[in-house]
Formats: sequence, C-alpha cells, structure tokens
Amino acid sequence: MATKSKVDAKPIGTIRDINDRKDLILVDTSQDVEEIKKYLGSPPWFDDFGGCFVKVGEGDYEEIYCYEGSVPYLEKTLYKIEW
Repeated sequence: MATKSKVDAKPIGTIRDINDRKDLILVDTSQDVEEIKKYLGSPPWFDDFGGCFVKVGEGDYEEIYCYEGSVPYLEKTLYKIEW
C-alpha cells in the first residue's frame, strides 16, 4: 500500500449517520489507527483522531471515516478522509 500525497478530512455528519452500514469495520486500537495514519502519509492533523471506520476491498482501503477521541459515541462528528 502506497502512502498518499494529498490527504484531507471533511466533516460529513455524525457516527449515527453511518451506524447502519454493515460494510464498515471499526478500528479503535491505537496501533491500528496509527497504521491508517502511516498509510495516509502521516498527516499531522490525524493525531486528533482516536478511531476510524474503514471499508476494505481488494486488499486496500476504499473508504475511511474517523472521529476524535477514543469512544465512538453516536453523536460524535465524523470526518471523511479523502485522498
């Protein structure tokens, strides 16, 4: 997996908005979140995120959504990571 050169995070709503999606996997351990950060090229603003929801296909990330803090409360703002 190659790192990405231009990465951005845009707020898209709350965790509640994706709560029913069965194709997303919760990533909430610090080691796994750190691996996502490295995959994205280690943008410094990514340190604010404590967890992510990811969709994986063909051995690569297709979608990444992250939230601040470590507990995925339904009311938390959700950011779509674009690359």
